[in-house]
Amino acid sequence: MNEVLEEILKTGYTKKHDGSPQKVIGQISEEEGRLIQDCARECRANTSVEIGLAFGTSALFICDSLRKNKNTKHYIIDPYQNFEHSYNGIGLNNLKRAGYENIIEFIEKPSHLGLAQLESEKVMVDFAFIDGWHTFDHVLVDFFFVDRILHVGGMVILDDSDWPAIEKVCSFIKSNRSYEFFGGTSPRSAEGNKNNVVHENKITNKFKNVIGKTPGKRTRYGAMAFKKISHDERSWDHFIDFV
Repeated sequence: MNEVLEEILKTGYTKKHDGSPQKVIGQISEEEGRLIQDCARECRANTSVEIGLAFGTSALFICDSLRKNKNTKHYIIDPYQNFEHSYNGIGLNNLKRAGYENIIEFIEKPSHLGLAQLESEKVMVDFAFIDGWHTFDHVLVDFFFVDRILHVGGMVILDDSDWPAIEKVCSFIKSNRSYEFFGGTSPRSAEGNKNNVVHENKITNKFKNVIGKTPGKRTRYGAMAFKKISHDERSWDHFIDFV
């Protein structure tokens, strides 16, 4: 683990450009970091894309997990990173401090434009992390574009999947797209069991109770990971209802 990431996880603080302390708010958990590492290992990730940078915690986990060679690249899409009253470039600075400046490409655009740009440039990725605008339509559009540039066998994680809008997108993915549930992390509000990444082969009823038909009986996760099984081969009028 690189020193910048270790500092954030241990103290809950990072550094501004002038070296003064900055409290890190809304960072992913170490448990979710391990899920990122598991996904990267599963798909032997060399190229990745991330929507939403913030203070850079997830990006540090991702860059730490990529297979390093001359083609290694991590694309980051975030229109707010350099806003003075939001993150003020601290996430990018953390990646620079950690030594990852040469493998990242930062796209300062809304995600639908940034992802469309990558598709137009014929970029393909092995791993994706979606943690941008959290309304249902934005997350669904993010997934739609990610799918178009994700290799078969690649992995995608949707952060905050215990939020209703994002949980709904996860239900759509399982019901309508050729993806397998790979694993999830504890809900943000859960106490205890925070160190265990849950994989499908450890779930008694597999995915049917993760995204079930009866509200209140489903298992919720703070983040959910899916593996792409095949290209999109649906008919033009395909639709399966989801809850």
